[in-house]
Amino acid sequence: MLYSGYGRADSWQQAVTARVSTEYETNPAMSSTSPEGVWRGLFEPGYALIGMVGDNEIRTGLAVQMARASNKKLSPDRDSPSVFLNWLRQGETGGFDISSRYTEVSTREVDGIDAAGLVPASSTRVSRTLTGKWNKEMSELSTVSLDGSYDRVSYRGGTYVNYSTQTVGLTFSRAWDEHITPYIRVSGNKYESEGEGQSSRRNDASIGLDWKAEYLVWSMQAGQSRVVGGNTSTQGSVETKYTGQLNQLGLIASRQVVPSGLGGFVKADQLSGNWSYALSEYSRTGLNLVWQKNLSSENSSTSASSDVWLEHNLNALWTLRTHYQHRTSDVAGSESVSSDIFGLSFAYAYSDF
Repeated sequence: MLYSGYGRADSWQQAVTARVSTEYETNPAMSSTSPEGVWRGLFEPGYALIGMVGDNEIRTGLAVQMARASNKKLSPDRDSPSVFLNWLRQGETGGFDISSRYTEVSTREVDGIDAAGLVPASSTRVSRTLTGKWNKEMSELSTVSLDGSYDRVSYRGGTYVNYSTQTVGLTFSRAWDEHITPYIRVSGNKYESEGEGQSSRRNDASIGLDWKAEYLVWSMQAGQSRVVGGNTSTQGSVETKYTGQLNQLGLIASRQVVPSGLGGFVKADQLSGNWSYALSEYSRTGLNLVWQKNLSSENSSTSASSDVWLEHNLNALWTLRTHYQHRTSDVAGSESVSSDIFGLSFAYAYSDF
């Protein structure tokens, strides 16, 4: 979803976007015995509305992805909607943010461990999310924040478990100077599976450090995650972002304990990176890399993807983009499989009204 920036006080701005794409995928079923390709056509219209009313910022919008394919068994036709509504109020010493979102997407396209392995073509992941965050400056250098979220995830097709999660967290940070800010965080998480009536609880505690320079930002955290009545796991992450005149680079390495449609909390390792370079005033190219391993003993799997793209602004409204993606999946006890995607798209964005 693309939208315009802040407007003047007590004003509203709108944005309309649309993307038309065509792509060919060599093995959407990730089959090791009989790979078969498919052509897809996609149309993705969207609308967003942003309002500034005093100290309040309201953002809402909707989008839908309409997909049609040459082989309905390999890639069924889909109309996948998403809707969001956000309310942000920021004062001189603090503020709060309330966000809600509804999303439908093919399970195969989900970023996470649920998409690893042989995912049914008809499987759809539906998520409903409500989050809230309150922050307060305790002094010139210290800030405390309280956050909470409710997520409900359900699946249509496949052997996944519908579930909901509830999270509450408290973070305290104190800046050493304008560049370095350490913090501590504690949180509690509850996982409930629908139908089966099973639930589990997890408590996390971590310490972290944010470091900012002119072009470079580092964020590091490490801590313990303990499932009540179960095992204790170490988790953490290291993230860096570089923004230069021509180059942009982002790298993330993490080990996290996350909820999953595979059932309960799952420990996963992830490495990801993205790089983009401005070829000219109108053109950019880039590379995205993702590697992820599910460390669950029952559903161990490894997935990876690499994506190379080239983008050119035809004018102020239209953008042409082409990309190539290679995906691999390796599930314990089965042969490694792969698929390639070649795509071309035209995107339109208009926000001056």
